[in-house]
This record gives sequence, C-alpha cells and structure tokens, in this order.
Amino acid sequence: MDSRTLRNLMRIVQTGSLSAAAEHSCLTVQALAAQLNKVEEQFGFRLFRRSNKGLTLTTQGTELTPFMDKVLVATRQLEEKVAALKEPGQRTLRVALNTTLSSDFNRRMIGRLIEVFPDYQLEFSYAESMENLSKLKNEDFDLAVLIGPQQPGLPSIILPEVQVQVVGAHCGQEHDPLVMLGNKFQVRPADDCPYSHSFLRFLDAGLGNYESNKRMVYSCSETLTLSLITQMDGLGMVSRDAAQRNGLTIFPGFEDALEVRLAVNNPELSGQALHDVVDLPLHERTERNVRSRSHRNGEKEVFAEVRT
Repeated sequence: MDSRTLRNLMRIVQTGSLSAAAEHSCLTVQALAAQLNKVEEQFGFRLFRRSNKGLTLTTQGTELTPFMDKVLVATRQLEEKVAALKEPGQRTLRVALNTTLSSDFNRRMIGRLIEVFPDYQLEFSYAESMENLSKLKNEDFDLAVLIGPQQPGLPSIILPEVQVQVVGAHCGQEHDPLVMLGNKFQVRPADDCPYSHSFLRFLDAGLGNYESNKRMVYSCSETLTLSLITQMDGLGMVSRDAAQRNGLTIFPGFEDALEVRLAVNNPELSGQALHDVVDLPLHERTERNVRSRSHRNGEKEVFAEVRT
C-alpha cells in the first residue's frame, strides 16, 4: 500500500463519506471504493461499516487509524527532507580571525575559506587569541585562528610555516643596561595567555631576579600591553610586528616562535576541507628590521579589509 492510497483512506476517516473523500482525492467514487476494497482484502478485515448514513470505522479500523496517521506524518517528513536535500538552504560558518596576524594574512585566509566552503554563508570576526577562544567556547563559533599550544578538548590544525615571533619590548634605547630594564614596570601576560611561557623564558634570558619586582601588572591582551608599555614606560611581551608598528625597542638576543593553529568547534566540517584551508601557502613574509616603523592601519581600514 503506497502513501497515496493511505492518504485517501484517511480522507474517508475524516469525512465519513466515500463521495466526499473521492472529491478531495480527485478520484471517482468507483476508483476510491476499489482502493478501499483492495486494502481490506489485503488486511483480511473490514476497516469501515457501510450504512445509508455513510462509513464508520470498525473496531479494527479504529485501532489501526493512529498507526496510519503516524505513517503519513513520517512520509510527509521524509518528503520534506528529500526536498530540502535537493535544494539545501545556505548554512552559516562563523570564523574568528586573529588581529595579531597581518591584514594580508587574514585577507588570504578569508579568500581561502570562501573557496573551500562555497555552500556556506561566512561570518567573520576579528580579535586576539583569548577573545577568539572565548568565542569558540561560549558563542558557538565554528573556527578560530589561535596562537600558541593546543587547547585541551579543542581539535586544531597547525598552519604550516605560520608563526608569531614574540619579543620583549620597551620604550627605552636599544643599549639600555639590563639593570635599568629589570627595574621597569613589568606588563606580564596572564597565565592563560599564549605569551605567558614566552615571557618567563624572556625574563630568564637576562633580567635576573625578576620575582622581587613589585611594579607589575597582568594583561591578557596585546593591545592593552602595548598601551601600558607606552603609558607606564614599561616592559612587556608582544609580537615582533606589533613592536615595530608601535616604534618600540626590542630587547636584543631573545625571540620566541609560537605556532598558529586553526581551532575547530564544528564536528560536521570535513577533515579534508579543513586541511584544504591550511594547505594554502598562508605564511607571512615580513622583513624584520627592528629599527623600522611601518604604517599601522586605522580601525576603519582593518574592518574594511575583513569585509573584503
């Protein structure tokens, strides 16, 4: 028995009339009666009692009706799903880009994501690693570019040949004595920041007994760290590019390279597609002249780049 016949039988249940059900089904009364007789013959019992007042359900028909209705509901849902799969609606993919990386890198990452995920509507945000991590955990973002080691419970893929070079930076002169640097106001990365371990290695590289320094504050943002270094004549850990853009002096003899990874918070994204994203040569080719001060894009320019 096909779904069309089952639907016609339910019209008889609803109307209690063979002629009314036939009209709704766009059939003749004779054709609908033939369908009903064939089904009752297959079942081995009558579904309806015939009388001058119309058709009423038998005991067997009454017990069977809820199952017939469930089959019709499931059939309708199946048909709707098939139609949706034929013409799928556009899904949304939310991606958190990283402000620590260059605008050129982010532009190429956007282009690559558009190429790999043509069936998705892409939404981008633009923030530092700590905020991106929060977006993955609390705001249902699908992907985020993070700096530093693997986060527990969060799958990620390392971007090949892409690293962030972090350095100690301050507002003094390049050849200031170590004692002077050790006495500066220290802007330390918070423990869960990607620069925290690098900062400890930096201090061990030449500032001596830094634990005795009471003039310090913790920061979980590179933007805030840059501001505090400038305003408080401090010493802190930032990316080399950020130090150069802001005209800071870089502490000589120390540099730490941190991995950059694409963290994934959507199990429906295929591993092959994600590897296609990171296989793009996204590495940066930045000239490292610590004395140079490159132009820093304004906020409006940065947002314009993200939207392109």
